[in-house]
Amino acid sequence: MRCKDCEMIPLVDIPSPTDYLSAMQSFHGMILQGTMEAVYESMPIELMIAGGINTAQKFFHQFRCKNCGTIYGIFVNMTAGGQIKINDRVFDPADYPDTKEEG
Repeated sequence: MRCKDCEMIPLVDIPSPTDYLSAMQSFHGMILQGTMEAVYESMPIELMIAGGINTAQKFFHQFRCKNCGTIYGIFVNMTAGGQIKINDRVFDPADYPDTKEEG
């Protein structure tokens, strides 16, 4: 159940990498305010915001609301777009030992 600290986060499709970066800036601001914490990053948020996007085609980040514990997953494929949605749990690459992590 979302709380007053995170209910305004839109659960939406992300049509472009620019929109992904905008969402990342918003989540970074919530981290700095102390309402969110980063729980998984395929690339450090600060690097992305600073323009350090590397050659990776896919990025995935998760954030947890410090008040209610809701976990938000943000994914983007740089050529096909992405989405923001609520996740059941924090991603753990160890759960997928037979696959190479992309990021």
